[in-house]
Amino acid sequence: MFEYIILAIALLGTGLAGWQDLKTSGVEDKYPVFIGVSGILIHLANSYLTGVWSGFYHSIIIGLAFLAFGYIMYFANQWGEADVLILGALGFLIPGSLSIFAISVPFPYYAAIFLATVFIVGGIYSLLYSFVLALRTPGFAARFSGTLESYSGRFLNLSVILFIISILAVRYVQDNFYFLSDILLRQTFVLYLFFAAGFVLVSFSKAIDSFVFRKEVDTSDLCEGDVLAEKIETKDSSYSKKLSGKLFIGLETEDIEFIRKTRKKVWIKEGIPFVPTFFFSVIFVWLFGNVFSFLL
Repeated sequence: MFEYIILAIALLGTGLAGWQDLKTSGVEDKYPVFIGVSGILIHLANSYLTGVWSGFYHSIIIGLAFLAFGYIMYFANQWGEADVLILGALGFLIPGSLSIFAISVPFPYYAAIFLATVFIVGGIYSLLYSFVLALRTPGFAARFSGTLESYSGRFLNLSVILFIISILAVRYVQDNFYFLSDILLRQTFVLYLFFAAGFVLVSFSKAIDSFVFRKEVDTSDLCEGDVLAEKIETKDSSYSKKLSGKLFIGLETEDIEFIRKTRKKVWIKEGIPFVPTFFFSVIFVWLFGNVFSFLL
């Protein structure tokens, strides 16, 4: 019962937060607070009743560690603060694998596996989300086709280089390790498939980033942390900072003040609502366990 309550809180909290992120591109603080405080109180009560305090200590350690890792991602402009707080809250709530999970590993290996699950599940979720959004965006197919065409020259050059290296490698193996030649040929074929898939994914990412994940807003609506989707000329001698979203660095107050003086509208980048990833990740470790074993 104790573990099912923990699982229910995790699913309810991350589910509601994820839904709000999808609908509004933002998450209220009440959701991570609910998850995190519930986790701390539950582990505190359980430790007091059983006299075994390791669960409470683990909750504090993993919760703080997840927060620290999350803020590293935040200051690297990879995550939003809602993602950080939800991850930290889940650390306080589920610092180690539950017996009802399809995974059983000692402390602190579960935390590392859960983080890996977040990134793998998040990558798949982000790709599917982008694909669905692209299908719903008029004109994306033409933009994607143009992006593929613009990168086709580089792809052809790299393919020729890879083909020459493969031929030389196969010839060397045939001369020295003939019994491995068939294996190498199959692996070379798989490598080409991955290379071609990577080319398509990179082109897709470039097209969707420049065409779908951007919107025009009034400069009066700009907020700190918004990322520009265009380059803004800053020839004013009183302001020498370069304004561009190329490095995905959010705007600061002084940047917004300068933009409002010179522009009425501006293009900003939009990101993928990432919070639903935590809901899917909890479900994954519950039903499937170790993500690495599952993939293998």
